[in-house]
Amino acid sequence: MTDTPKRDILITSALPYANGPIHIGHLVEYIQTDIWSRFQKMRGHNCWYVCADDAHGTPIMLKARAEGITPEQLIARVAEEHKADFAAFRVGFDNYHSTHSPENEQCATLIYERNRDAGHIARRTIDQAYDPVEQMFLPDRFIKGECPKCGAPDQYGDNCEACGASYSPAELKNPRSAVSGAVPENRESDHYFFKLGDFEAMLKAWTRGGSLQDQVANKLDEWFEARPAAELTPQALAAIAEQVRVRVLRWFARSGLIEPADRAGCSPGG
Repeated sequence: MTDTPKRDILITSALPYANGPIHIGHLVEYIQTDIWSRFQKMRGHNCWYVCADDAHGTPIMLKARAEGITPEQLIARVAEEHKADFAAFRVGFDNYHSTHSPENEQCATLIYERNRDAGHIARRTIDQAYDPVEQMFLPDRFIKGECPKCGAPDQYGDNCEACGASYSPAELKNPRSAVSGAVPENRESDHYFFKLGDFEAMLKAWTRGGSLQDQVANKLDEWFEARPAAELTPQALAAIAEQVRVRVLRWFARSGLIEPADRAGCSPGG
């Protein structure tokens, strides 16, 4: 034990998606994190390493459909496979759980309702790609077509892997649903948006307070550097709205870490 003050350290890794097995790329991250966690515990610090299966999303629904089982059955099976793999490599989580749990539903609902009641959630109607065959709205990654910038074929609906360009699904040329192959239709859909700007001052103070690397802080600053909405074209506004929607969904998914942290004895508080 060094002379440094005892610290409370909460650690996590990227949540593995509950639609398939753990691969070697996953294990590199978890093993490295486990080594660092064990090192901090050996130094005498209070250290909790928590993680969970990311058990929500279209890929899980489609994988379950392809296997002829329910999403819940797929999630339960993959959870056991993940836990067995981690145990075989002796990754020492203090708690490993799932975003598909009653506890996480309670946490996510509490976060949402508190922000809604405080006026930090807005509802807007936007146009979104819809698969008329599968009768479902399509995430960006489930739309493919030609890049509007360089013309490369078979590119995703949000960015081009050939030239690196970013764009909205509406800009994709000759789009097709990656699920059914049908031409997507534009349909209106209500979405809920987290008003990130309401917390700009607090977040900027935190990101520039010395807790983050300068490179990370610079990247986060990009979220606040968009022009006022009045100056944006409808296409650009729709693209920003989609990116915000995706980030809000990821934010609520990450609330799944609150419950395993609490189970491990590291409660984040009310």
